[in-house]
Amino acid sequence: MLRAERIRLETARDAVVARRDAATAELAAVTEMATAALRDLAIAATRGITAPAPGAALAALDAHSAAVRERRVLADLEAGELQAALARLDERIALAEAESGEQAARLVLDLHAEAAAEVAIAIGYVVPGAAWRPYHRAVLVRGESGATVEWQTTACVWQATAEDWDGVDLVCSLERPSLGVAPPDLTDDELRARRRPDTIAVEAREQELHTTGLGGEGAAGAPQVPGIDDRGLGLTLAAPRATVAADGAPHRVPVGGFTSPAQIDLVAIPLRSPWVHVRARLTNTGAAPLLAGPVDLVMSSGYIGRTEVGFVAPNEKLHLGFGPQADVRVHRSETTERDDAGLLGGWNVQTVRVAVRLSNLGASAREVVVTERVPVSEVEQVEIKVAAPDAYRLGADDQPRGEQIAQVTARAIDDRGLVTWSVALPPLGRRAVALEYRIRSQRGVAGV
Repeated sequence: MLRAERIRLETARDAVVARRDAATAELAAVTEMATAALRDLAIAATRGITAPAPGAALAALDAHSAAVRERRVLADLEAGELQAALARLDERIALAEAESGEQAARLVLDLHAEAAAEVAIAIGYVVPGAAWRPYHRAVLVRGESGATVEWQTTACVWQATAEDWDGVDLVCSLERPSLGVAPPDLTDDELRARRRPDTIAVEAREQELHTTGLGGEGAAGAPQVPGIDDRGLGLTLAAPRATVAADGAPHRVPVGGFTSPAQIDLVAIPLRSPWVHVRARLTNTGAAPLLAGPVDLVMSSGYIGRTEVGFVAPNEKLHLGFGPQADVRVHRSETTERDDAGLLGGWNVQTVRVAVRLSNLGASAREVVVTERVPVSEVEQVEIKVAAPDAYRLGADDQPRGEQIAQVTARAIDDRGLVTWSVALPPLGRRAVALEYRIRSQRGVAGV
């Protein structure tokens, strides 16, 4: 590729140099014509002969000479730029030639057999510039008898080994030939003592709850590792014959799949998104686990987006989101009131009130699972108390345009601080849920 680029630059430079030489020759001819014209005018003046419009002829020669000079200067500049580009390209070629090299190996096999016979020998070797990653595709199909998810697992393969793989049997392995070749570098852990502060600094953090695998007969709990996470199973996925060009571009080859019945829910997390999302709960009914990787989401309307999935063991359940439900709207509002402690001590109290309103714009009834979050304290100096379900009632002043909206109070709270309501929305109907909790912190606690 670099050689072809050099040939292209040399061709362009030669063309520019030819234009510059032609402009130089033309300028010399114009200069000679101007000199001859001036000489003829001088001779005619000595003989008393008046030349017709001598100024116009000289002006035309000057204009022609200026145009030719401009073309020569531009060609000269372009030739210089091309020459500089050639010099830079020569440096790249020299560097590439210094770094590149062909590695050759010779394999000697000694076969000992009791009797003469024909045998087939398979030799495996590792080459750089080839890799694969799992890539999934989930198609949600809704019918009168229920919903199903058609899952397809593909191997996204790309290689730049300078040799095209034409009609080869692909075996995608999770072995890492280079893993554990060199031990990690050890560094010193420095411990320092510091004075205990007078105030207690409380830091609020958000923690993600990983629920890709919801548990099952084959659920595994090993920590994630870099690369492809196989939980130490050492899987090998076989693919049909495929052709993979040595262009470094990704090629997707199917390696497995299954079809599973799905339970469809509408979920709303107003703190994160103003949309109500379609969630499918399905089971990995395939014989092999699902490896962590991206997932293309497809519905009856076509491709709708992309998500990611973690490691899912066989017979393990997982949740998969298929985008927002268009005919359901969610609006969330939050107010905070603070009551600081006085000079004599006491507790600082924050009262947080959250109101979530849902609207069904469709002609069909919907059931939406609404989830809100309550902070969870890990220190005794901070207390969080959730009020009763009917402690915060939305009045006419809290409703848009003063309309009265039915409020749902039945809820569930888990130990992680997640509050869940199951809201039944009638056709073209509206519902609301409300949450109130108090955060009490002692004096001297910062960050709350």
